[in-house]
Amino acid sequence: MNELEKKILWQCRRGLWELDAILIPFVENNFSSMEEEEIDKFRKLLAYEDIEIFDILVNKKPFEDEDLTPIVSKILNFQISQLGEST
Repeated sequence: MNELEKKILWQCRRGLWELDAILIPFVENNFSSMEEEEIDKFRKLLAYEDIEIFDILVNKKPFEDEDLTPIVSKILNFQISQLGEST
């Protein structure tokens, strides 16, 4: 695990347990295969307030920054695949 990945994992520890449960496994399972552009967009998403990220990922509310759509879709698809594996 490189320093950037460690830093991002630390930033994934949010004030909401639900976000931790989504973001940390996503990074642990996908970071090594992410392109630099995806990492940049993920870091941009992490700059949002917890409640905004929660609304985007859990409540599926629309968000203004369309630049984040690909990484949000990737996170949501990963989450769906994880839920399918746990049943």
